[in-house]
Amino acid sequence: MFQAKEGSETETADKFGEQQVLQFSRERGIVDGEVIRVTTLKQNHPSGVMAADEDNKEQVLKECEQAEEVMKDKQNQKSVSEIIKENIQLKKEIEELEAELQETTRTSQINEDIPETKIKFTSVENPESDSEFSDISYSCQVSSKVPYELQKGQALITFEKEEVAQNVIKMARHLVQVQNENVMLTANPVPLNSGVRFQVYVGVSKMKISVTDIPDELPESQMRDKLELSFSKSRNGGGEVECVEYDKQTGSALITFVESGVADKILKMKDYPLYINQNCYRVTVSPYTETHLKKFQVFSGVSKRTVLLTGLKDLQMTDEETVEDFISIHFQREKNGGGEVEVVKCSLGQPHTAYFEE
Repeated sequence: MFQAKEGSETETADKFGEQQVLQFSRERGIVDGEVIRVTTLKQNHPSGVMAADEDNKEQVLKECEQAEEVMKDKQNQKSVSEIIKENIQLKKEIEELEAELQETTRTSQINEDIPETKIKFTSVENPESDSEFSDISYSCQVSSKVPYELQKGQALITFEKEEVAQNVIKMARHLVQVQNENVMLTANPVPLNSGVRFQVYVGVSKMKISVTDIPDELPESQMRDKLELSFSKSRNGGGEVECVEYDKQTGSALITFVESGVADKILKMKDYPLYINQNCYRVTVSPYTETHLKKFQVFSGVSKRTVLLTGLKDLQMTDEETVEDFISIHFQREKNGGGEVEVVKCSLGQPHTAYFEE
């Protein structure tokens, strides 16, 4: 501090500048435990004090701006770090959901043996051009068999007519003679589990073929070009290729030709020569098919022509076939409320599984 007379105008200005700088520093949020003082004046005059005061204000403002920039940088770094962590967590959750979806898809698949069926073609149509009927399609209705576990002492009887089965159930109790024993049987509807019904559509393309067993000898783009060139050669039975869809990972490809008839000629060969670097590879060719499931339905209910009979548990006989004959004879007679019987199945020991078809 410079020396000034007590009560002088210069000392007053000095104190005023010191207070203003301190107040300004506090308003800007800078607290460093030091009091900013004006220590240098070029001349002993109030204007020199005010000039120093302005310089200090500019210095404080500059330091405040630098501190704010440092804080913003730290906040931005923190935000970037949080975003990276969130992205990692989201990626992990997506992978878990995809794995769960694959597992759900695998467990929900239906494995049913579709029986061989003779197909009757009712008419033949001659297309005006080869492109009019380029694909062969087939569709069929599939219904799953519904299993029913027949417990010991139970029997299932199926009638040819629905009204006969409903009449037997309505009468409820039936006294049936099995050899020398009279057995009271109770008739009930057969509760069935849910079954599924769906339509299978299969389309076979006459413009496309599937190619497998492709050797991994070239980069993906080069192999695509090589396949197009190879399958376009007429001397090998090929023709003009419209496009090639090549999957390097599975070693397979889908070839689409411009004209119909080319695919049929190649498919007769079973395999096809593919020349790579003066080596001949035999790739497998097969028809390209598209399979779709349509009109998927779940059904449940009770059998309309089959009746569940209970009350055989205490029967002394163990020959199931003999018991089935006696039950069939009894329910064949109209006076017993029965009618024409289609089949009878009973269980006197181990449980049996019966299958119901729609």
